[in-house]
Amino acid sequence: MIQYKPILIIFLNALLAIFGMVTTLFESSFPDMLLPLIYGLAIFGAALLISWGAEASEKDISGAFVIALIALIAVLPEYSIESILAYTAGTSYKNNNFVYTDRVGYVSANVTGANRLLSGLGWPFIMLINLYKKDDQIDILNNNKLELLIIGVGLSCMVLTSILNFQPLLVSALLICVYLFYLYISSKKESEEAEFVGISEYITNFRKPIRISINVSLIAFSAISIFIVSHPFVESLIHVGEKFGIDEYYLIQWLAPLASESPEILIAGLFAYRNKSIESIAIILSSQANQMSLLIGSMGWIFAFATNKFVSFPVNDTQSIEFLLTAAFAFIQIAIIYKSKFNKTIIISMMLLFFSQLIFSNTDFKFYLSIFLFFISIPLFISVLMNNNQKKIK
Repeated sequence: MIQYKPILIIFLNALLAIFGMVTTLFESSFPDMLLPLIYGLAIFGAALLISWGAEASEKDISGAFVIALIALIAVLPEYSIESILAYTAGTSYKNNNFVYTDRVGYVSANVTGANRLLSGLGWPFIMLINLYKKDDQIDILNNNKLELLIIGVGLSCMVLTSILNFQPLLVSALLICVYLFYLYISSKKESEEAEFVGISEYITNFRKPIRISINVSLIAFSAISIFIVSHPFVESLIHVGEKFGIDEYYLIQWLAPLASESPEILIAGLFAYRNKSIESIAIILSSQANQMSLLIGSMGWIFAFATNKFVSFPVNDTQSIEFLLTAAFAFIQIAIIYKSKFNKTIIISMMLLFFSQLIFSNTDFKFYLSIFLFFISIPLFISVLMNNNQKKIK
């Protein structure tokens, strides 16, 4: 019976996705509070399926850029949710005579929450597992220089958006080009033989025709189910917030990304648990690179498309601080990686800082936390530069 266990796991996750799609036809038959849970679990199940199918595809697709493509496929749930939010925001902005609406704020909420979840919680969580399993230093810098560069460009654009109180379409286009550049450079890297664990390992043991059919089926089925469920999921979150007095902004910012991002964090965690530290970090950083470039860039253009005008994505004072804080978390993450001195205390401290902005959610606290994160990151970069100069002198 052990050999059938992976099939059972795949079937159960597919069942979650199917149940979510069926629920869209009978929404009125379910309690309002239950709908976000059903749709969230459907996205979660589909995201796991799409991650397994994409990962197992490495067996048959050559080229290092496959890692970037796989990371793109793995974050499709988040792209789907963000696209729905950006389009409905553009429509509401247009219908309200180009006046800032709550729907516009939801776009910023989701994109900042998703990115902050990876840099402030996902990456430290994976690092913590690696440190407990191996307790030695991981050469993240040399293995992921390109991803760190892309994340750096993305956080710089976030800071600019925070300062301007809008994201220019030119910046949105630049970020999309940066992602295409990322794919191109990735395609030039030398390939390494992929290693598989868990469900993806089970899939790769099939003969090639069957294996390819399984991977294509998983990815196609998951993409379709995510597409069908994403809009009802977003609307159910907003409806529950309005009906029960729950701040729908924070439901969109944290609950939606939690459903879409957790599968890749869990998969990266599995790699870390199996002592595949380099691969586990690569999954998180590649996903971050995707979201800090293509996700943020496409947000602006989908919004503009919905308005039928070449308008920049607007950001109010509250959202500008959300962008600033997200950039600050990414900045200190890069600073720690460049310092290359990883220990449990530093990683746990970063996670505590992440949870602090959930507990103290007022705008003033987030602003001062942003300044604090930038303030402590700069000395880390300075010390790295000084050490590098000393090495050159010697």
